[in-house]
Amino acid sequence: MRLTTIVLDLDDTLYLERDYVRSGIVAVGDWMRKRRGAADFAYTAQALWDAGQRGHLFDATLAQLGITPDRSLVEALIVTYRAHLPDIHLAPDAAAFLADPLGSRLALITDGPPVAQLRKIEALRLDRAGIDPLIRTGVWGDGFGKPHPRAFRMVEARHGGSGAQMIYVADNPAKDFLGPRTLGWRTVQIDRDGAVHSRTAPSERHRADVTISSLAELEKLVAPAAWELAVGGV
Repeated sequence: MRLTTIVLDLDDTLYLERDYVRSGIVAVGDWMRKRRGAADFAYTAQALWDAGQRGHLFDATLAQLGITPDRSLVEALIVTYRAHLPDIHLAPDAAAFLADPLGSRLALITDGPPVAQLRKIEALRLDRAGIDPLIRTGVWGDGFGKPHPRAFRMVEARHGGSGAQMIYVADNPAKDFLGPRTLGWRTVQIDRDGAVHSRTAPSERHRADVTISSLAELEKLVAPAAWELAVGGV
């Protein structure tokens, strides 16, 4: 069946999420320096992140600096983090692919806080890249993120395609591929060095059909015969 649409994830698919984290830490550090006189916040938070701290990063940073991590302060830091315009850039292979998407239509499906995801889209200028729709599942509230099929069905309706006409390219096998596989889509995991989330599938049904390390490799997969050969080699 002829491919019509390539649907992309955002974080660690088109750019490195760790760069967003660094940018957000800098923004929150500026906020703390100006409002609380905490000059070392960004340095401390980044050091904790680099050491493996993930959940409650701001609470841990405040505690290390001897500042009580009260709820109102932490919430203000989270708002600042999510609302900032990040200093992030497309991966070189992603920029090249978006400039020449192999004759396919493009769409994007991304989970996460909707304001944060919008700011990433703006920073990467994806709203000017011919991608339609740009779906932020967070705008629908809890329960509609991947693997829920709502976003994938929306793309099918917008593009008039289904099943093997669609490819979803994403990085996180824990949640990214269950939904599109249920609908019969082709699935491709991109495994970038430096990605934040584990790229190991928790079970066979979570696995993508094919794994690549660069979007440049998609060119080898779009032809039906090439796809069957690649899947057969997995």
